[in-house]
Amino acid sequence: MFDLDSPGRYRLGRAPLAQALAQVRFPLIAHLHTLSGVAPVQDRLRGLFPYMEQQSVQEFALQIGPGPAVASPEVETSVTWEFKDDDGRLVVLAPGSATLSVGDQYSGVEDFADRFRQVIEALTAVEALRRCDRLGVRYLSLAEPPPGDAQAWSQWFRPELTGWIASGILAPDTSVTASISQTQLAAPPSDDLSILPGDVSGVVRNGFVGPNTAIPGVPPITTSQSAYLLDLDFFVVVPQTFDVTALLDQFLALHGQIDRFFKWTLTSDGREYFGYEEIA
Repeated sequence: MFDLDSPGRYRLGRAPLAQALAQVRFPLIAHLHTLSGVAPVQDRLRGLFPYMEQQSVQEFALQIGPGPAVASPEVETSVTWEFKDDDGRLVVLAPGSATLSVGDQYSGVEDFADRFRQVIEALTAVEALRRCDRLGVRYLSLAEPPPGDAQAWSQWFRPELTGWIASGILAPDTSVTASISQTQLAAPPSDDLSILPGDVSGVVRNGFVGPNTAIPGVPPITTSQSAYLLDLDFFVVVPQTFDVTALLDQFLALHGQIDRFFKWTLTSDGREYFGYEEIA
């Protein structure tokens, strides 16, 4: 995917990470729509995520065509289950997907991968899952400048990312309210991605966002102040055997691409500000 050297092991003392997500999708399991159906999964996850809540979302579909003058909308209710721990880590379980979401509780990929493993192990133990249709990893960062230095973000990331809005061509009385770009990538499963069962896709979103910007996530994020956004989403959409070990290896391969790209984005100022430190 990226022609970049392996990033090695490093940590950031002041990481801009807002949300890390790992997700598996699988063929629909109808009884996960019900309380009795999800109960065995809750029992398996209770030690890791002791609190469960039901979330119901109503979806309206308006019928248009021959019929009564005023058509009544069809209403469908989509049910998901949210499992949380005392620190706010979250698992969202739907009849066809499971998503692990970690925010400022993130303490490294090893811990994140282990929690993801326990989630998919619980699912496969209870539901005897046979197929995974999609595996995805997403890291969403929001780099907020310190008070009094609104343009600091332009020095933290390489100019290839910050673009013309950080090039100094704007007049002093002109401010950027929002600027987002999106790049979609596709690559065959080769080199570090050779263990993936098919083509790998990636979506890179980056740019400047203002306060009160709604950003899709699990859960959605609303910015409290201006920030530089770096949203890295990598996934494989190929039906494969729901094998926990294989899925974890693929998760780490996708994470490796995210990791090396993120490290490349940082300037020396960015590394200093975020507290970059190599780990032996």
